[in-house]
Amino acid sequence: MSINKNIILFFLATICFFTCTKRDYEGPLLTNLYGEFEIIDSLKISTKTPDFSSNELVKFYCKLNKDIQWKITITGLTSNSVKEISGFSNTIDSNLIFWNGNTSQVPFFKQEDCLVELTFNNEPDTLRDSLSILGNKIYDGILVADFEDGLPINSILFHQFSMNMTFDTASDQALVGNTYFKMGGRMGWNEWLLGQLDIPLDLSNVNSSAENFYLNIGILSGINGEFASDQFINILISESSSPFNNDPSNNGADVFQDTMEVYKYQIRPVDWIGWNYLSFSYDQFEVKSMGGNNSRNPSDISAIRIQCQSCPYASANCPENVNIDVRTDVDFVIFTENSRLLDQ
Repeated sequence: MSINKNIILFFLATICFFTCTKRDYEGPLLTNLYGEFEIIDSLKISTKTPDFSSNELVKFYCKLNKDIQWKITITGLTSNSVKEISGFSNTIDSNLIFWNGNTSQVPFFKQEDCLVELTFNNEPDTLRDSLSILGNKIYDGILVADFEDGLPINSILFHQFSMNMTFDTASDQALVGNTYFKMGGRMGWNEWLLGQLDIPLDLSNVNSSAENFYLNIGILSGINGEFASDQFINILISESSSPFNNDPSNNGADVFQDTMEVYKYQIRPVDWIGWNYLSFSYDQFEVKSMGGNNSRNPSDISAIRIQCQSCPYASANCPENVNIDVRTDVDFVIFTENSRLLDQ
């Protein structure tokens, strides 16, 4: 009987031990959540003179006493370009947190001085530093047009002859480099099309799928703080194997005819002031004309058309546009594989 009693007492003691033993704490410590914020090691950057053209990185380090939401903001003092890097941790690890010279929003960075700021959510502390860019980041991609040497070779330009037509290169407000292409003006009759630029392409070496093949384009809009109502850009892509310009009497390349395999993406409306940089994958293009297998094969792309259109003020279509010029200028048109350009 005593043996059974001892066994029972042993089991009761064991149960009591495991019941009373403190479990490992799961989740953040209260001091981590509500403790006073403290910077243990101040912000450090790996180089003050990065050359991004040589794939150099700027690495960041900072040590804090608790996990907190933080943000690094890099601002170009000439370009006004901005790059933001954010996270939630007690350490900004230089092996994980770095900058390769890209931007979060256009304009792009230049060879310029930059302000670096590290801020913390709900805390007044701001850590500051500076750096000077010696070489700009080189983006990977297949360049369609940057207009630095004028229009692309063998391209075809068409535009209406109405008021203030601008279809030409200019150097006053380039997004990248020194030159961009102006597309705009004002129609004096009931016509939506202002003009277009057709560019021949050879992408036979591309291996990406339509889902992983991106067109990236900068678009400048607005004159004196206003823009024309319902102005927009059509982008047509042809996969036709026909000659690009078999009939010079046409207003554009022959590969965009209705009997050929052509896809379309519409940016409508263009309703912002200043530059905007847009990206969209090839699978987002809709079928415009069903002259092929409609499979959207990037390696079969033979030409691109960038077309400016707007609602005319004539015939009471958009009377508010009577004194406003259309502006849908473009720059740095480039295809990228596997990611959008600004994600590089």
